[in-house]
Amino acid sequence: MLNEPGWKLPGLKKMVKTQKKVLRLANKAKLHSFCSKPVYMYGFQVPRNHFEAMELDHMNGNTMWRDAEITELKQIDEYKSFIDKGVGFNPGSDFKKIRVHMVYAVKHDGHHKARLVAGGHLTETPIDSVYSSVVSL
Repeated sequence: MLNEPGWKLPGLKKMVKTQKKVLRLANKAKLHSFCSKPVYMYGFQVPRNHFEAMELDHMNGNTMWRDAEITELKQIDEYKSFIDKGVGFNPGSDFKKIRVHMVYAVKHDGHHKARLVAGGHLTETPIDSVYSSVVSL
């Protein structure tokens, strides 16, 4: 459009480029604030990671998030979800390392919940079972 007659004012191209840059920077700032602003559920601030959970416990003077983490880890241990192979175990060449992290939530009754989740996107999709059926009422 800048090459059309009537649009060849001096400095117009520079102004358009500047506006594009300002809009790009504004969108970047908006995205950053969206990713870093505090999240609240039922009046409680929900942490994004373990460090933030321990910081919130310290600020609130309680151990709600720490207790939720311990409960989750105890349940995983009770269900025998993992087998401890020891420190010197060599997993072999077909081993795929998957990172895990805690996801936090607050239930409607104010109960603090922590879940240990694995990054399943780091594994290959199994060929045998990719369909998940849904039960209809």
